[in-house]
Order: sequence, then C-alpha cells, then structure tokens
Amino acid sequence: MLQVPGGIVTRARRPIWIWVTLAWLVFGVLYAYPMWAAVNGSITAWQSVARGLMHVAPVALGGIGIWWVTGVVSWPPRSRWTFFALHVLIACTFGVLWLLIDTSGIARSIGYTAAFQIVGVFAGFQVLDGVLVYASIAAISYVIRIAKRLREQEARAARAESLRMRAELAAIRGRLNPHFLFNTLHTLTALVRRDPETAERALERFGDMLRYVLDVKRSTREDVSLADELEFVRSYLSLEQLRLGDRLLAEERIDPDALDCRIPSLTLQPIVENAIKYGIAPRARGGRVEIVASLGDDALTLEVRDDGPGTASTVLDIAAGMGLRAVRQALETRYSGQAQFNVVTAPGEGFAVTMALPIQTTAELRATVPS
Repeated sequence: MLQVPGGIVTRARRPIWIWVTLAWLVFGVLYAYPMWAAVNGSITAWQSVARGLMHVAPVALGGIGIWWVTGVVSWPPRSRWTFFALHVLIACTFGVLWLLIDTSGIARSIGYTAAFQIVGVFAGFQVLDGVLVYASIAAISYVIRIAKRLREQEARAARAESLRMRAELAAIRGRLNPHFLFNTLHTLTALVRRDPETAERALERFGDMLRYVLDVKRSTREDVSLADELEFVRSYLSLEQLRLGDRLLAEERIDPDALDCRIPSLTLQPIVENAIKYGIAPRARGGRVEIVASLGDDALTLEVRDDGPGTASTVLDIAAGMGLRAVRQALETRYSGQAQFNVVTAPGEGFAVTMALPIQTTAELRATVPS
C-alpha cells in the first residue's frame, strides 16, 4: 500500500513481467514432475525441476516474440484467412524451433545421432505441444491488447464527453454573461421602439441559438451536421451585428456538398467568437470575418479568417485565447490524431484558423447504426 498526496491510499501494481515469470516457473515445475516419474527416480527432484525449467525457458523467451507478433499482426485483421494462415505458419515454425533447441540440448550429452533417435519418439507430440503453447500465448496476448485498447477508447470517450460538456457550458456562459445580456437587451429595447420587426427577428435568432445549445446538451450524439452548426453561428453573428452594426462584416464561402458532413458540435462558434473578440470589436473601424468550408477527397476543411491586427507567431499560444485551445484539444481527443488544427497569424494580417477533419456524412452515420 502506498500513501499518495491528498491522503488517498492506493495499492501499488506489480509489473506484469513478475506475473509472467511466476507463471512460467509454475509451468516448468509442473512439467518436471512427469519427467522425474518417467526416469524412476534416477535423478533427484531438484535435477528434474532444473531440466523442466530449461525445457520451458526457450518457450518463455519465445513468448516475447509472440507478443511482438500480435502487435504487428493486429486484430481485427483485414483478411481473416490471411490472419489465421500466417499464425498457423508461425506456430508450426515455433514448435519446430522448440524441438530443435531440445535436440541440441540432448546432443551435448550423447551426440546428435543418439539425440535424434530419442527425439524421434516424441517429436510429433512436442511440435504439436509447441503449436498449442503458441496459440495459448497469442490468444492471451490478443485479449490483453484488446482490453487495453478498449480501456483507452473508454478513456478517450470520457475525456471527449467532459470536453464537450465544458464547451457547452462555456458557450452558455459566453452567450448569457451579464455584459452580453445588457448590450443585447439595450439594443433590443431601442429596436422595439424604432424597428419592431428587426427586434422580433433578433429575439427569434436568440431563441434559436439557445435552443441549439440545449438540444446538443440533451442529445446522445456529440456530432452535428455542418449545416446545423452554421445556422448556430449565423444566429450568433446576427446578435453580434446588433451590437457592432456595420463594423462587423461576415462572409461565407461554403461548398454545398460539405453541408451534410458531421462535425463536433460547438466547433466553429468559439473560433468565430475569438475572431470578433480580439480582431474586430476592439477596433473603431471594425473588420471582416470569413467562414470557408470545402470538401476534398479525404478531409473536410473549415477555415475562419479575420482581418484584425493579428500578432507575432512567437506569442501565438498566449494570444490564441481559451476558445482556440479548447477546440484544438477537443479535436485531438475526438479524432485521435486524424484531425489537423492550424493557426496562422502575423502583425497586421489577422488570424486564420484552419481545421481538416475526417469526412463522415449523415448517410454514412445512419448506415453504421443497426436498424
């Protein structure tokens, strides 16, 4: 038992190689007993144990190679016939090598001619024994690898869910913080007197934005279509334009074929918010934010650009803001290294945030769900 910071007591885990060594020692001892009984006590019990351990030592060392093989020939395979044929070939080779090693050990004492005569009695049995041992070790190795992979997937899913919830809560707080509410309500109050129709449309946009966030929160899926995410971003931009007026110019260049692609919810809005907060709102003349979506052969590319003041690349991590870091981390967790996230900036050239995500459409998603 170990005491760790915070007063939590945990049990130290023994390295797995200790358990593997103990298992082979037990196997060697069990193998030694029939050997000792077969020679009618002509050798001592300790000599029998020593010979049994020497007999299983090559197999124990070969287990390291079998573990490596199960890492190279991974499960699930692309072709099960190739998978099993390859393992049968390796298993037979493993059994033959074990037999040759035993033969060499016997030959050191009585010569190869006599050794081959003795080994010929049990050669077929030992090769079959080697095949069975190989199959057992390989099966255990695959079970361990698959269990480890499942634990890692569960950990990534839990982390992604945690990040998703944080992003959703951050989005709600960002949309409902007192400063935002005060400015929006003040603008709506003025619009109700001056332009009731515009005020009504603004309230509908505000309701659509809140409904989207709440629907995402209640949904069991973390992905949404690009079309839905863009509608949410448009609602956000329309509310910001109430406050900034002509100082905020929003442009879109969207590939229609990309609208059905699935992306993690609340991916675009934090980046657009970051562009407005740091690149457009602080300037008296405002600026432009551009949203681009294009579909390539193997990736959906999303880009958010602004023409704000930008910053030096040396201070990019500090200037990027929490929104960009949260989106980057969420994509790394969600796609396990298959997504790309790049930020380009320079003084006077604004920010350009580019994401390349694996393509998954709504139709493909439905096809993977059992009916």
